[in-house]
This record gives sequence, structure tokens and C-alpha cells, in this order.
Amino acid sequence: MKNTAEIKKENQRRIWEILRDGKAHTKQEASLITGLSQATCNTILNEFETEGQVRGDKRKSGEVGRSSVAYRLNRDFESFLCIGFELIKGRRSFFWRVKTAIGEVLDQGRTYREMITCRDIENKVKELKERFPNLQAIAMGTPSVADKGWIRHCDLPEFDNVPVVEILEERFHLPVHLENDMHYKVYGYYLKECRREDTVTILNYPGNVLPGMGTVVEGKVIKGWNQFAGMVGFLPYGITREEQLKSLVPGAYLPFLARGAASVIPLLNPRVIVLTGDLVEEGHAEQVRRYCEKTIPEEYLPEFVWVPDIEEYYFAGMFERAIEEKWRKK
Repeated sequence: MKNTAEIKKENQRRIWEILRDGKAHTKQEASLITGLSQATCNTILNEFETEGQVRGDKRKSGEVGRSSVAYRLNRDFESFLCIGFELIKGRRSFFWRVKTAIGEVLDQGRTYREMITCRDIENKVKELKERFPNLQAIAMGTPSVADKGWIRHCDLPEFDNVPVVEILEERFHLPVHLENDMHYKVYGYYLKECRREDTVTILNYPGNVLPGMGTVVEGKVIKGWNQFAGMVGFLPYGITREEQLKSLVPGAYLPFLARGAASVIPLLNPRVIVLTGDLVEEGHAEQVRRYCEKTIPEEYLPEFVWVPDIEEYYFAGMFERAIEEKWRKK
């Protein structure tokens, strides 16, 4: 059973969430949307206004002489940092985006380096925290297993076995959410493109590194017992990982993608499979479907979708996790 403090926090978030659309809402509207009593909405919105989280403006009603206060989130009150690193076409880079609670981009960028270390990430966070002292939480993406705050089996070996969450939280006193990049990407895709009850899988074949996969079932990312779910580069293809990497080139990789998709369908039964990555071309979706038709009954075949660029979904997933981290630590 939830205690009083937990119920209050849950109610606060319900009201805060409806204000994320950037529009102004009255206490009466908040009550109708959330199902909370007007008294509860009144108390919470007054607290938010006192803290500076929201701003209230009088709004005329239809009746002469009557007015009500409409509240909107204060864009200057807090911000959230999405940051990550990756290896694409043999080039290392780290990237970032700072957003307001309603999703406005305050800063973004990408830096390419011959070598990237945790110290580079720390320096960038330090710089951004100085520029945006209202940062509330950090979401960090990694092309690796994200195991209880540690990075394992990373595409960038210099990050292997680094306790990055502990390092960042101790230095900057902010909550940090670390997750595999594919988990963020599929979660962002689900939030932007899918129905609530959907199951969706993304298969990513970037070239030069092992492929990745992410799946959401009814809003929940499938991560596995210790975050290893989706590491399709470890499927038993009958060759070594080194031989697999040599085969992940244009013209030779397609059998791996097709077999990966055919393995996913009976296990997870997705409604949609998104194909993406530098190696994937538009016509490959139909070729993968034809391969799957050989073993999968027609009625269980998913919709195959080619998405050439999933960066925005990546940031959408990270942004949502950063917000969740804020409320988890609140």
C-alpha cells in the first residue's frame, strides 16, 4: 500500500505531465484531465507556483467579471541533459542535447575524437552544468550492455567496465540514467509512432560494429535479467564474432538481418519491426519479409518499416528517461 508521500508525488506528477504540452491549463481543466479533485489540483498547483515550477496567468471566462488562473510550466525552472557516445563508420563521437521540461532544445552538439574517454564526458557535463545550473537529471546512452550503472561489452573498448553512473553522480550530484542505446531508440519510437498496446522491435545494422536490437511490449522495454536483451550480435550464426564483423558490409550483411528478424518474430511477436542502420536500404525491408515468409505463417508476420535515421527517436527516449529519473529521485 502506498503511503501519503508516495500518493502525493504520484498526484504531483500527473498534474505536471499534463502541463508538458506547453499550454496553459486551469485547475478545473487539470481536475477533468487527471481525475483528481479540484482541491487536490489547487493545492499542488499552488505549491508548484510557490516553487517556481509553474506560472499562473489570469484568463477571462465566458461570464462577465469572472476570471480564472491558467498555469503553464516555467521553461526556465529546470532542464534535462541527454548525452551519449557511439562508433559510426569507424568514427568515434559523443553528442548531447539539453531540453526544457516541455521539450524545447536549449543546446545540442556532437564532437568527433580519435579516442573518447569518460573524462571527455565528465568535461562536457561540467561545461553544460555551468551553463545550465537548473539541470535536474541526465540520461546517458551507450552502445553496450548497461549493467547496474556499469558499461560492459562496449563498441568503444575504452569504456568497458567503467562505473559511469557512480562517477557522474558523485561529481555532479545529479541523478543519472544509463541505458543501452537501442533501448532508448525503441522506446522513443514507441512513444512517437505506436499505439499503447503495441509490440515493436528495432533492428539496427550500422556496419563495422555488431548489430543491436530493442523491443517494447505495451510500453515496457524488454531489458532482460541484467540488461543483455537485444544483443543480437551474440546470436549463434555458426561463425565467430570476428567473422561476423567482416561480413557486416554492404551486399553481405543481409542474411544476418533476415535471420535476426526471423528469430525475433516467434519469440516476441512484434506488430512492427523497424529496420535501420547504415547498411540497411529501403528495398531490404521487402527482402527480409520474403525471407521470413518461408518459415513464419502469414498472419503472424509483422509490418516491416525502413527508417534511415532514428536519431530523433534516440533523443526522445533519453529525454523521457531523464524526466523519469527526476521523479524517481524526487
